[in-house]
Amino acid sequence: MALSRHVGNKVVRKPDRAAGALAAGFVVLLLATELVLTLPDAADSPASVANFYAAHRALIIILQLLGLVAAGLLGAYAWRLRSVDRVVAAAGMIMAVCGLIPSLITLAIAVVADPDSPAAAGRWNMLEPRGDDTLFVGIVLFAGAVAVRLGRRLPALGLLAVLVAVSCSARLALEIAGENRGPLEAIGPLSFLVLIAVMALLSFLGILGAESPPSATARAIGQSG
Repeated sequence: MALSRHVGNKVVRKPDRAAGALAAGFVVLLLATELVLTLPDAADSPASVANFYAAHRALIIILQLLGLVAAGLLGAYAWRLRSVDRVVAAAGMIMAVCGLIPSLITLAIAVVADPDSPAAAGRWNMLEPRGDDTLFVGIVLFAGAVAVRLGRRLPALGLLAVLVAVSCSARLALEIAGENRGPLEAIGPLSFLVLIAVMALLSFLGILGAESPPSATARAIGQSG
């Protein structure tokens, strides 16, 4: 009977609260660090870049260290996902590694920034867009894996992942072509954060948790239906 099968499904659902906490922590920490300070653009002059980083050196270093922690939380969450889907977990860990690169470049600028000799800061600052591109490649890889591997079981999650992959791919293509990214500059990252937040909630609820074999009682109830 239908009620028995429903009860059986509830028995095998296993929430992964640790995974949910890791993903939620990543979202909160990333938002906190991104909203505190706006960094110079790649088109800014080496002198203005060096002056800005020298004036805010301590704060920038702290924020980027927190960014590295956020990437670590994301990698740990991806590792937890191996019980859900190993391909998604592997893609997530690659994405987390890609997420280290922008923070490391920014840290390098903060360390070498010298208003009296701004050339080094200017050279590192020119690499910032490439670090962002690497991160977006990782995001596209992860979102694509979620869409393909989990989309059939969770269509709404799959659609959200497709949106992330398409918007970030378009943003990446415009960046490479040297075109104005327009609204995609914000849509891509925000949609990615929404995807991770949704996955955090699904992990808390057990929908993305590891499924344990049903107990003998649950199997007996299911067979009786």
